[in-house]
Amino acid sequence: MSILDSIRLNTLQIRDTLNTLKENISQKKALRGAAEDIVKRASTEITRQRTSENERKGQLKTVSKKVEEAQKNFEELDRKRQEALDFLIRCRDEEKDVSRSLRQAQNATEAALAEIKKEQKTNKEIELEIEKLKTDLIEKQANLRRVVLETLKTHLEQQAENVHAAFFTQEQRLKIMRESEAFKKARHTDPEIGRLCDQRDELRKFLGTAMVPAVKDMLQVSLNDIENQLTTRFPNALKVSDAKSKDNQIEELLFYINHEGKAIFLLPLHTKDWDAAEKGEITDGTSEAMCFVWNMIRELSLRVEDGDFITIRDRPAFESRFDLEEVAILEGCNVKRQNSIVLHFVLTQVPIEVQEVLLYED
Repeated sequence: MSILDSIRLNTLQIRDTLNTLKENISQKKALRGAAEDIVKRASTEITRQRTSENERKGQLKTVSKKVEEAQKNFEELDRKRQEALDFLIRCRDEEKDVSRSLRQAQNATEAALAEIKKEQKTNKEIELEIEKLKTDLIEKQANLRRVVLETLKTHLEQQAENVHAAFFTQEQRLKIMRESEAFKKARHTDPEIGRLCDQRDELRKFLGTAMVPAVKDMLQVSLNDIENQLTTRFPNALKVSDAKSKDNQIEELLFYINHEGKAIFLLPLHTKDWDAAEKGEITDGTSEAMCFVWNMIRELSLRVEDGDFITIRDRPAFESRFDLEEVAILEGCNVKRQNSIVLHFVLTQVPIEVQEVLLYED
């Protein structure tokens, strides 16, 4: 399975969650927009009703003054009593109409204010939900980056096993292949071995997607226990099942482009072997690591000014001064053992998703 397939498999559920979160954010933003439109319409209504209210107050004041004048005329001019009385009645009716209109305007204003408070409360609740969704989105994106890095780490460890396997002698290879065949047969014929293998496969799957560090540690302990039980009966079988040892097989020497536009090559070597080599400790693993580095330098015609061998995120890497066009000119490199080519590496840029995560981490 390629790294791209591994990433798609391990991040499928997270991608679905991210899409759901983005859809929820869009829906909540639509609700917020609708609430803001209601507030605007209510504010317009308040303005209109307050204008009407002021007009009614003015009218009420004028009509009340007319009532007072009519009352005086009624008292002073008895002969015009009936005429003044009729006028008074009309004025009072008009006063009632204006007072009723005023009450209606005041009620409408109070209703609009209540609607504004309601929608403002709804708007605040929506804002809180949006913030929560954004927080969840950021958390899921962080989880996605973590899974991508874990997948890349697993892929590099797999490549390191392949490099290690490539240095086996023919006699070692034949011995381990015989043990591998016996292990494969036992998985289908021995119920206990089959059960342990199934548990190992499930634990490795869960370990690749675990998000909580404590859970991840617990899964790793369980996985180590099962692998210890398997290696008790088949000491080298897991190495063969995890890293095939074929002469002259083709591997990818992964690289990504950093913020300065230069290529960083991710070396397919075990960290422990790299650290031991830096300390000057001579082991089979350090010898293999240095052999790989020597072949890489020779095959790519690297010079001192072309870059530095460094450690990034606790993993060995070559920080080159090559840009993408210069890398394209290189033709890959062979790893030789006793003048025989055991591995061929093609220079391959990591998928865009891995590139983005690595730049983000940098």
